[in-house]
Amino acid sequence: MIPRIRPEELHELARSWSFTVSDDEAEQLLEVAEAVFQAYDLLESQPAVRVEPVAATRDPGRAPTGGEDPLNAVVRFCRVWAEDSAGVLSGMRIAVKDAVAIAGLPLTCGSRVLQGFVPAEDSPVTDRILRAGGEIVAVTNMDDLAFSGGGDSSWYGPTLNPWDPGRTAGGSSSGSAAVLFYDGVDAAVGGDQGGSIRAPASWCGAVGLKPTHGLVPYVGITGIDQTFDHCGPMARTPAGVAALLQAMAGKDDGDPRQRDVPAADFRAAVAGAPDSLEGVRVGVVTEGFGDEVGAEPATVEAVRETVERLRGLGAAIADVSIPEHLEAGGIAFIGFVEGMTNLMESGGNGYSWTGRYWQDLAPALRAGLSEHAQDLSPQMKVTLIAGRWLRAMYAGELYAKAQNLRPWLRTAYTDALKSVDVLLLPTTPWRAHELAPELPIAQRVLRGWANLGNTYPTDMTGHPAISLPLAEADGLPVGVMLVGRHFEDARLLALAGTCERALGWAPAGPAPIRAAVP
Repeated sequence: MIPRIRPEELHELARSWSFTVSDDEAEQLLEVAEAVFQAYDLLESQPAVRVEPVAATRDPGRAPTGGEDPLNAVVRFCRVWAEDSAGVLSGMRIAVKDAVAIAGLPLTCGSRVLQGFVPAEDSPVTDRILRAGGEIVAVTNMDDLAFSGGGDSSWYGPTLNPWDPGRTAGGSSSGSAAVLFYDGVDAAVGGDQGGSIRAPASWCGAVGLKPTHGLVPYVGITGIDQTFDHCGPMARTPAGVAALLQAMAGKDDGDPRQRDVPAADFRAAVAGAPDSLEGVRVGVVTEGFGDEVGAEPATVEAVRETVERLRGLGAAIADVSIPEHLEAGGIAFIGFVEGMTNLMESGGNGYSWTGRYWQDLAPALRAGLSEHAQDLSPQMKVTLIAGRWLRAMYAGELYAKAQNLRPWLRTAYTDALKSVDVLLLPTTPWRAHELAPELPIAQRVLRGWANLGNTYPTDMTGHPAISLPLAEADGLPVGVMLVGRHFEDARLLALAGTCERALGWAPAGPAPIRAAVP
């Protein structure tokens, strides 16, 4: 039975909305409220609608011990596979970000507030991986509730960089990038709202694709804002990314982010990639190399050298100016702050959309915030404080203004892609952060957001973007990002295949730290 509003609570609730009620009104309103809550009582008596998980062996495994996880990339080793399934992922071992629901396995989103939460259903992404023959072998570390790109805000501690363990792996999909350097992991699932696939791919020297918005369903994955949420593949090779995307992509009726989702053969695009870039027009986005995004000279030089190598493969190179690129980050951040606040206040689901809601997440999040909010990262604390203040002061006006600027920003990139086939810029303006636990909170928080200046825009515009390990500076990876037209993800993967074969990755050779998945 739903708890009822007590008379003294009614007056307080009215004041929270800036009106008052008399005692006579209160009595009448409580009578009406009783009729409302009787409907809720009826709802409570109805059984929850469940989606039966695919038949699979589900060993929830354990947390790493000893030296099994030297990069702190893994929350738990596990084994989940569907014995009777086969497909594009047969024989592949997949790691999954700790934001993606796997029925029967704990999900914490890198946060203290979700400790103890065990989803009863698979996300569509999980379901598709299992039906395609993939075996899930690890749940990966991530920034607290995915709200940083620094790779150092997780409840489990920072994820270390495979090329220099004195640096972070980037975030928020930190573990999904670093775990790729362990023996026994072929590909990983990441999430991207502001650059959270591409930033760790850039810093760790991996391939990370943020697909076109809506290409991969996001149901059953903890998010920030539906209009920014992306789920995508990460691997050491374009072939690995393509295989995982082939399994994950496609329409799911429970996801309101998706509309028309065209089919494509991503694996064939990589396998059939040409040996040269003859006829490919590459637009170098000048704003992505400037002081305004904080680009360090070493990163700029490394990416410029890569541009010349692409020219040597036959690509037609031209500078392209997108002034809107420099304004996109601030506009997008309004969406992140207010969108995340709304999500946290509404059980992790939000309201007013048609699709598959995550009923079990709501009570888990409510209980976790009630008991463990003190353990939230500074990034999350300031976001919730600012988000509630903005809502009280502006009642969603600024969020609405930011969202209404989305077509303006999307058009800027779409127009730029009319004269070139892809856009190119550094994935991140600088190389991996050094671990610096002594940094003041403000400095640590801000540096974990500032490194996403080149990746924020395409989360708002929805264009596909891929980070490739084509450059290096002083032995550290420098990601080169290609941005394509909507739903031309296969073309980006084909270009990645050409670059891998013709140029190879940088730095060359395996990372210096390796470990074996049990």
